[in-house]
Amino acid sequence: MPIPVVIGTGLTGLSISRSLSCASIDHVLIGRRPDTSPRLGESMNLEGTLLLWEMFPQLSRFFFPKAQVLGYLAGHEVVCDFDVGRRFVSRLVFRAMGFAPAEEFLQVDRLGFDAALWELTTASEHCRLLDASVDALDFDTASDRFSGVRLTDGTVLEPSYVFDASNHGRLLGKTAKLVYRTLGAPQRVAYTHYHLPPGAPQGIEDWERTTAVVRLFAESDGLEAIAWCIPLGDYVSVGVSMSADESDLPDEELLSRTATAFARYGIDYRRRFSNSAEIKGLHHNYFVYDRAYGANWLLAGPSFCQVWWMASSGVGTALSAAKLAPKLLRDPLRWGSEYDRYMKRLEAMQATFDYFALTPREGYEPEGLRRFSDRFVINNLTRLAASARMRESRLGKVTYRTLAWLFARRGTIHDYCTVLSSRNRIVPVG
Repeated sequence: MPIPVVIGTGLTGLSISRSLSCASIDHVLIGRRPDTSPRLGESMNLEGTLLLWEMFPQLSRFFFPKAQVLGYLAGHEVVCDFDVGRRFVSRLVFRAMGFAPAEEFLQVDRLGFDAALWELTTASEHCRLLDASVDALDFDTASDRFSGVRLTDGTVLEPSYVFDASNHGRLLGKTAKLVYRTLGAPQRVAYTHYHLPPGAPQGIEDWERTTAVVRLFAESDGLEAIAWCIPLGDYVSVGVSMSADESDLPDEELLSRTATAFARYGIDYRRRFSNSAEIKGLHHNYFVYDRAYGANWLLAGPSFCQVWWMASSGVGTALSAAKLAPKLLRDPLRWGSEYDRYMKRLEAMQATFDYFALTPREGYEPEGLRRFSDRFVINNLTRLAASARMRESRLGKVTYRTLAWLFARRGTIHDYCTVLSSRNRIVPVG
């Protein structure tokens, strides 16, 4: 008998499976228990924050509220706070869209969260877990349907619907030969975690209450790159991203230079978080598919589109797919079209982050930084407004265009980001 199949057991696949179980829908989940190695995706945008609180309040011990995101770019300090939810008008707007207003920006301990979500998801009687890998998929171009999922252990499943949660594996897209475009040049990423040593003193330093981004330059750092530092309680997630042909230095050296760049601004995370975890490296392309859905399938979240890591879109788009999963089974074309429309708004984020990641040192100036920072926040807000079409809020479905217009009006709620001089914050290193 045909049955819904979820391929992948990262956050995307687990959240889709959990949503189906909560709707009492029997399904198959294919994949293995998440490991404990460092991963990308701890950083949340607005929709990710709202959906985490809505869908997984029982896992809030893995949430880390942040009041600010800081960017250090060529002597400028960009400060984006998250006080939208504290405003009376915006609280009414969030409620109109069917969200409980959030007052802080969340980031998530993916190591703890993914492990807990695995236990929560696989314990359901509606979830049949298959610890295996997909060997092949049967796809019929004429009907636009997947008719078979063949596993490496010889099992063959007949799917009623297939959720692709393979992320950069792009399993369904490759099989169906779907049209996709790469966004920008090939990329290289190096990332790891730095943990507190046993017996470390309690209490946190000011920089641990924020998330920081820093631009690295050839003349001062030996490479052109952009890096991030995300404090998550007893460890810090750090990574650096650059064009694939930028440097042939080993990943360890790239992360050492990243640490030195952050330390110039008083963020000396290796002093307190002295135990380094495994270093991970990735060569990849950002991409977007021509469509996100078909007659009985969905490219969920990062399986459809991936933009700059620091756009923080992966978790929000994955959870949006999970919220929609039961509806997709009832009416694949209607809700697939809505998800496709919502996801295609992501591409604008790539161009916004190109400015931060690729602008030469002399090209940064306060007005441009303020404009592109606000554009990033506004894109999050307008995409959130558009997502109201997929939710239960009747008011949100009717007024989402008005909400998108409201969010896009500079200063309607507040000027989102501030640009200061960071030159007086630079401290000697070494």
